[in-house]
Amino acid sequence: MTLPTLPLEIRQQIAACVETVHRPSLCAFSLTSKACHAASTFLIYRQINITVHNREGLRRDADRLLEAFTLMDSTHHVQRIIIKGALRLEAKKSNSDGQKLWWIDHGLEEILEDEEPIYYSDRHVVYDEPVIEKFSEEDMAWAPVVSLLQVIPHLKDLIYDCQSQFPPSVLKILHEQHPQCRLHHLTFRFRTLLWGVPYPYEMELATSPSLYRVKVACAWRDTDGDDDFNLEAMMELAAGLAPNLREVIVLGLSPMLANRYMRSRDSWQSLPGYTSKSVGSLTSLSLKGISDLRSPTLLQSWARHTDFSCLHHLTLGGCYEAKTSGLTGETMKWVSQNQSFSQLRTLSVYLNRDDMYHERPHYSENAVSFFQNFESLEELSVTGPIDSFIVDAIVSRHGQTLKKLSLHPFEETFHNTVNARVQREIPMEFTKDRLLQIQAECPVLEELTIPVKRNKSSASETEIYRCFAKMESLKFLFLILDCSNWRVTHDSTYNPQFNEEDQKLVDPYSPYLKRGILKETYINCAVDEALARSIWEIISKNKTGKQLDRLKLWTTGGKEYGTGGSSSWVTDLLDSLSRSWLIERVPRDDQEDITVRELGQREREARDARVRRRRETEPQKVFREVWPCKEGSESWQDDWSSFPLPI
Repeated sequence: MTLPTLPLEIRQQIAACVETVHRPSLCAFSLTSKACHAASTFLIYRQINITVHNREGLRRDADRLLEAFTLMDSTHHVQRIIIKGALRLEAKKSNSDGQKLWWIDHGLEEILEDEEPIYYSDRHVVYDEPVIEKFSEEDMAWAPVVSLLQVIPHLKDLIYDCQSQFPPSVLKILHEQHPQCRLHHLTFRFRTLLWGVPYPYEMELATSPSLYRVKVACAWRDTDGDDDFNLEAMMELAAGLAPNLREVIVLGLSPMLANRYMRSRDSWQSLPGYTSKSVGSLTSLSLKGISDLRSPTLLQSWARHTDFSCLHHLTLGGCYEAKTSGLTGETMKWVSQNQSFSQLRTLSVYLNRDDMYHERPHYSENAVSFFQNFESLEELSVTGPIDSFIVDAIVSRHGQTLKKLSLHPFEETFHNTVNARVQREIPMEFTKDRLLQIQAECPVLEELTIPVKRNKSSASETEIYRCFAKMESLKFLFLILDCSNWRVTHDSTYNPQFNEEDQKLVDPYSPYLKRGILKETYINCAVDEALARSIWEIISKNKTGKQLDRLKLWTTGGKEYGTGGSSSWVTDLLDSLSRSWLIERVPRDDQEDITVRELGQREREARDARVRRRRETEPQKVFREVWPCKEGSESWQDDWSSFPLPI
């Protein structure tokens, strides 16, 4: 029996397997024959993506979709629509127009996929524009989307991630024709909370029975000095005003210029219809960004509005730009003593010692109790101060059920802070024994994110990579190649044996940074494609159990010496050397091929071009002692290569 002669249900199952393993191959599969195309149609049209730029483009895209639906008789396959972009009738700059520049310039969007790509300290204005009016020109510009929704019979999810306000006409068609469709509003915000009673359409949208998931970016006070009560409003929506709201994401902002307004905050008046006795049942709560979790106050407020025992997913604190915005020992102690999370399966937390001025001797003890308070988790991500006691508590409590684990040790620096205590903590390093502990106690672990301390491509570093080959269920591995060196400022016993020349300082303003230290930093940061492939080979060739499907390498920390600041004069060199990679196995059983791609390559090459012919500096002279100039070379950027791993 040939593939085209198989029953349709069997062919659809085959198509579903192809999509799961490698989505791009689904289109190739659908083009092999009419039979395969018929089997693939329900998957190809299951999700529709629309990116909005202007009214004309939206109309054109909608017409093309309607034509395709008619040609393929596929409207009944559409279950999900995702809308992104921004529909603006007039060209004007929005608050978010420049937020991604820093991320794009460093290629971090490709590396840190779970991060919100926004600038948390940018301008933020609550009442940035009037609320969209029903039947207004802006509302009518969304008519093409309304037309699409009118012909789709079985829409389950509408994901709205567009910077424009959600149009009343689209909300109306959802209520009338798709009452069971879940609305995921990822750019939600009240604009008129300071009016006493919010604008009627804002309340209609906020309390819509369609509203299922909301993401809101908010602050204590905005750039114009107006108090932002979106957080308080969101709590009341979660408590029952939005009857079907189940997932909430709050991005805590710290807007520029907001601190210049020193007055007291106005009192919150509550939303119309809210009663303090009601408690909601969110299944997912995410408090990201610059959230105040130093004390339990914020979580206590949320606990009064939603039942934590109903949560399946919880994210608390932090972001790449605000790693210290996390749970303190005090907050973790309150959580472990007062809250139950009987249904929680995924947890992501940032931690914070909060010990800049005072010792916190019970921090680790409180963290251990915190992680032991949860039932067996399936996914766990921890960023912040981590020690051996915390890791022991995590793997002993959750190891048997963990399928996804991310551990990213981080310590706050306050080297130059007035009256701060002397800091001795160094971010935890994962030794061979510690990785073998994770391997032994986490038997079903499929995804792992963890740092590996770079050590000049030594034999001991190679042994660390070999440990991952013993994790039988591991399929996806994200290694944070840590090139920092905190010991030079935090370990009084640290005394590397350099020759006389390498004992000299590179910069008199950095008394800890000797030429030998900088050479080691260069060697550790130098991660080229050959080294990336070598790391893959060491792991995949020795892998037991399931094969490794994906390896991501993030080279970072080269400018970190535990002082709280980076050495800007060596930034150009280290940024060019510190390359990150994604290696993926080609999804065919009959081949061992892999694809290797540098993450952020375009942005890195643009930075390299800007500094290619700058005059030679002292850091470049040290660089040349590691990698002499090659014959015919025009720049130092052409002369280096990674130190190979011993295999």
